[in-house]
Amino acid sequence: MRTRAAWCAAFVALVATACREPAVPHPVASQFRYLCCNLHYEKQEITDINYLRGKVIPFGSRVQILSVGRDRVEFEAPGRPPITLVLQYGAGKMSMDEYLGRIFLVDDPYARLPRLPRDAEKAREIDRVRRLIEEGTISVGMTRSEVLMAIGYPPAHGTPSLDAATWRYWVGPSDTFDVHFEGDVVTRMDRQEPPSSGRRRRRG
Repeated sequence: MRTRAAWCAAFVALVATACREPAVPHPVASQFRYLCCNLHYEKQEITDINYLRGKVIPFGSRVQILSVGRDRVEFEAPGRPPITLVLQYGAGKMSMDEYLGRIFLVDDPYARLPRLPRDAEKAREIDRVRRLIEEGTISVGMTRSEVLMAIGYPPAHGTPSLDAATWRYWVGPSDTFDVHFEGDVVTRMDRQEPPSSGRRRRRG
């Protein structure tokens, strides 16, 4: 009887597995996209907080999305190991699809940068801003879109709305960096470094 009951249970489990619909891959899985912004990583699994330290995958890099899960995406950029990006801190503020749309663009963001005009002075200023973006640096006078390209989206748990007058970023776990706007333009930046816990060095 026990053998027959065990056989029946196994048969039911087999039928249930066979009837279960196969997992459907996400529509963007295996596709190529462009990074919206400079993305930092120290390990092969990072989060949406995007600490402003470590190695950088440049904005506009053409990457391949390998797989998409409920709260994470694995992608690969040329010459770099596969990176898993986890939507952790902003999970309650946006869906995974919304996050994917922010980070992985269909069109190269380089096309959004203004072209160099004939006016030499204006051309120098545009070239200066372009270089800052490529270096992952921001300065007073930059626009919101230029800040996004240079240092990425502010984590949604600290900046729920991109219309906010202040965007908060993290350099490290307890090291924040605020960017203040007036309208669409950066007016100042403030960095709040963690208090030093070490002893003072002796002189001499």
